[in-house]
Amino acid sequence: MEYLRDAINSTISFGQDVAQEHKTALAVGSTGLALATAPITGPAVLGAVGFSASGPVAASFAAAWQSSLGVVQAGSLFATLQGAAMGGAAAGTFTAASNIGVGMMGSAAIGTQWTHIKNGIWLKRDGDHSDTTEHYCKRLLPACLSLKANIDEDEDFPIDTTKCMINDSHVVEGKIL
Repeated sequence: MEYLRDAINSTISFGQDVAQEHKTALAVGSTGLALATAPITGPAVLGAVGFSASGPVAASFAAAWQSSLGVVQAGSLFATLQGAAMGGAAAGTFTAASNIGVGMMGSAAIGTQWTHIKNGIWLKRDGDHSDTTEHYCKRLLPACLSLKANIDEDEDFPIDTTKCMINDSHVVEGKIL
């Protein structure tokens, strides 16, 4: 059970480091994720505040808003939201928002990878890391070693931990020399 705790702690620590180093990508990716879920969350939110396919639900926020407006003008925000709830032309906005969100998430991921390539930080599957990856390797090594200890000897482990450099020390069979 200790290997699982070590793997979780290492993963959380690595995630915190990545979040600190890639604030812009995290913000753009999170916004993209929120937009990508618009076809699901949009109708749910409209329904929660009282917009329905047959009009505003009695005693809801939408009904109170409509009564405060008096005559609802075509093209107003209220009319657009009610039209979206009824499946009108405004409902396509959710699909457009979703497409934009997926593009934003992809852009954030590609931008992060380009930054790593530009800075010479690229974790290779064969474990042949350069000195610039020392920080990442140090964070990932406990999780890798914990996982490797629980893999059958017959299975191929994708990271060769014997080549991972940590503080100019060499790691052999999970021990820093």
